[in-house]
Amino acid sequence: MFRTMSLVAVVLMLVASPLLAKQKAQENVVIADSADKFVVLVEKIRSQMATGKRYEFLSPGDRKLVNQSLDKMGALLEASGSVEAMTMDDRTRLFNEQERANGILAKNADDRLVCTRVAPTGSHRPVTECKTYREVEETRKNAQTQLQEMTKFRGNPSQ
Repeated sequence: MFRTMSLVAVVLMLVASPLLAKQKAQENVVIADSADKFVVLVEKIRSQMATGKRYEFLSPGDRKLVNQSLDKMGALLEASGSVEAMTMDDRTRLFNEQERANGILAKNADDRLVCTRVAPTGSHRPVTECKTYREVEETRKNAQTQLQEMTKFRGNPSQ
C-alpha cells in the first residue's frame, strides 16, 4: 500500500512540475507599443537601476546597453507614434531592441533564482541550493570586503 502511494505521489510530481514551470513564464519588463506609454516605462526602468532597487547589479556595460536600447526604442516610437504606424523594418528593429533590453534586465533582476548543486561539508551527496541573485551578490561582496580587510590587516600588523 505504501509503495503504491509513493508511486502515485512521484507520478503526480512528474506530471505537475512542467505545468508549474509554465505558469511562471519570463516577465518582459520592456513592452513598447506607443511613445507616450514608453516614456513613463523608461523612467520606471531607469529608476529601478539605482542602488537598492531591482536592477542595481547591472554591470556598467550592461547598463549602457540597456540605456542604448531604451533610447533606440524611444526614437523609433517617437518617429512613428505607435507600433501600428511603423514599417515592418522598424517593427523588427523595435522588437530586437526590446528583446535585448528584456534579456539583460531579466538576467540581472535581484529576485531571479540562482540554483547550484553543492556537496555540504562532510557529505558526498550534492544538494540543490537556491538563492536570489541579490543574496548571491551580497554574499560575494561581503566575502570580497572580508578578504580586503584580512589582507590589509596582514600587510600592516601594527593595526
